[in-house]
Amino acid sequence: MGEIGKEKTFWLVTAFCFFTIAAAYPFSGMEPPLAAGSFIAYYKGALSSRGMLFLLPVIAALPAGASYVRESSNGFLKLYAVRISRADYIKRKTLLIYVGGFLPFLIAGGLALLAGFLFLFPLEAKGEIALSAVWDAVGMQLRICFMGGILAEVSGTFAAVFYSYDMAYGLPFVCYCLLIILKERYLPELYAMYPGEWVLAEAYWGADGSGIWVFFLAFSAAACLMQGLALWMRLREI
Repeated sequence: MGEIGKEKTFWLVTAFCFFTIAAAYPFSGMEPPLAAGSFIAYYKGALSSRGMLFLLPVIAALPAGASYVRESSNGFLKLYAVRISRADYIKRKTLLIYVGGFLPFLIAGGLALLAGFLFLFPLEAKGEIALSAVWDAVGMQLRICFMGGILAEVSGTFAAVFYSYDMAYGLPFVCYCLLIILKERYLPELYAMYPGEWVLAEAYWGADGSGIWVFFLAFSAAACLMQGLALWMRLREI
């Protein structure tokens, strides 16, 4: 986190993510008093908005996706490789990229939820807030965070393979959009590979719904492995 926290891009992307979520709150359509727990419902609606869905791969890739290209092109990588082993560099870089995609959504989402509570909760009528609704919102945010980490690793893999900023930032977005188009236009039953379903988790993911978390853990491991292999192939040239 220390290395990521020093990057201005990370904080700019986090701020952009926060404003993207905040902009999806339907303030113009609100008429107080609101129903109890409305700020949770509005927050979930903002997380699953169309704008958030399409900007997700952009936000995930920007902080650290192309960091290998940057470090290699400015000569930093050769100096860094002298201090640590290749295996240590791969481990650190893979973790850094995953965290760089995960944290912006965690921080921005938490701030957006807090802002929603501070501004909307006072407008709500008195009543109980269902604990299940709170957990649903937290689960949705965590799923988006996992998506951010995975997409960041995909960006890092493309950066290492093609040694190009354009490929690192552009290809994950293209692949992501292709999955959306494939499901919405041609294969409507292919919900397991649909980014919108990863956010909402409305389809069948096991009797207790735990299948979506197994999916994210497996997908994260596969993305980190691909990133590690791509870096290993590149570091053999140094």
